[in-house]
Amino acid sequence: MLTRRAFCGSLVAAAQTRKLNLVLILTDNHGAWSIGPYGNRDVRTPALDRLAAEGVTFMRAFSNNAVCSPTRASLLTGLMPSQHGVHRYLAANGAQVGPRAYYTLTEFETLPKIMKRNGYRTALSGKWHLGANLTPQDGFDHWITMPHGNSLGFYDQPVIEDGKIRQEPRYLTDLWTDHGVWFIKQNKANPFFLFLAYNGPYGLGNAMKEPIRNRHAAYYADKELPSMPRDEAHPWNHNYGAS
Repeated sequence: MLTRRAFCGSLVAAAQTRKLNLVLILTDNHGAWSIGPYGNRDVRTPALDRLAAEGVTFMRAFSNNAVCSPTRASLLTGLMPSQHGVHRYLAANGAQVGPRAYYTLTEFETLPKIMKRNGYRTALSGKWHLGANLTPQDGFDHWITMPHGNSLGFYDQPVIEDGKIRQEPRYLTDLWTDHGVWFIKQNKANPFFLFLAYNGPYGLGNAMKEPIRNRHAAYYADKELPSMPRDEAHPWNHNYGAS
């Protein structure tokens, strides 16, 4: 089985040899069963289907942690949580923005640091959730993210751009994609590393209750979804609307 550290090492080795462009796409709380390449027929995922058909699909893989921050830390460092020390998601304790903000992986070698050191242009577009969100970490040249980690919603949400927090009216998934595409076009003549980190499809609480306004809403409005039934919330599940 290919470990995360070996995977990161192989990417870096290939990039150093041939200056390959790297786009690392990460989704949040996303089960493999929910997309086409792993057999789901309820949801249309043509781009992912093509990536799977033309690339490699992992059939035996696992996440090293159940929540956001430790998993992201492991992905960027190649280390287990017991090694990098991030054991849980960063809560609203000031670590992400404000005078007490701090970056959790300052002392570690990370994939973006390595790419930057080897002459790559680097960008984060999307969720960070590793601390000190207001300013670019690990030498990123381009940086647009959220001031928090959890998804409070997907429309009319605060985002960080150019060191300032502003409200973004658009669907966040489209925002991250558009910035990723812009970065690729701007750097097509240079080696680049893009960390495209979506905060979807994860959603709890308010994110589950807000009206859906994206371009897929009409198509799915009346579709039967056997893999994701539209049942009433269980009485013990307060995050999903139970009283």
